[in-house]
Amino acid sequence: MAVALLAVLAVLVVLVWGSSSGAPLVTEPQGTWGPPRAETGEPLLPTLEPGAEPETGPERATASTEWLVDLLTALFLMAVLTAVLLLLRWLSRQRLEERDRRVTAEEDELVALLEATSDEVRWQALAEGDPRNGVVACWVALEEAVQRAGLRASASETAAELTSRVLSRWEVDPRAIADLSDAYREARFSRHPVTEEQREAAVDALDRIHADLRRRVQAEEEARAAEERAREAERVAREDADVQTGQDARAQRTPRGRRR
Repeated sequence: MAVALLAVLAVLVVLVWGSSSGAPLVTEPQGTWGPPRAETGEPLLPTLEPGAEPETGPERATASTEWLVDLLTALFLMAVLTAVLLLLRWLSRQRLEERDRRVTAEEDELVALLEATSDEVRWQALAEGDPRNGVVACWVALEEAVQRAGLRASASETAAELTSRVLSRWEVDPRAIADLSDAYREARFSRHPVTEEQREAAVDALDRIHADLRRRVQAEEEARAAEERAREAERVAREDADVQTGQDARAQRTPRGRRR
């Protein structure tokens, strides 16, 4: 976008310059090569008779208003350049705001998934209701977390597929996702009884998902801490370099006798 705007500005500059100069940008070659022909005896330059005044005409009037054309051209170019700079600033601000919104959305999504896999949710799924409802509750908690984060399934995927895709994006173990989703489908759509062992297996898969999410959070926190430490070390090194430069400059300005 910036390159395109600068290219348009360059074209405008050329067009305005051409129109203000009064000459076309491309002209056909005029005249011929060689010395001027003086064989006719006519003078090469116009001469004025004694006492005659120079001729005045449209050329003189145009020359007298050239400063106004130049001023308007400069104002126009300044306005175009200001508009381009403001547009670039707006685009940069939009990019930063979009990045901040994306980071905030990702953080909200991760928080929602951690809440859906928390100890409280796992304990309720294991201790309350019958085994079938407990298995279903494990997966439904994840689907509701995805919905609270503002994510919506596309036209070609179901809510369960969306949940699996979101968990995969957070680098959750695919086996844990598959174990819990398979247990959910069996408990949700089958007619045979669901055992306590199946409920415990579903809660265990939810626990593994929670552990992977926690590892992702810890890795991001460590990366941010490392980045902060690197910035702090760079700042300290820059300050030390400035102090050393100042000391060297003072040492060079101090007379040799005073140093002794």
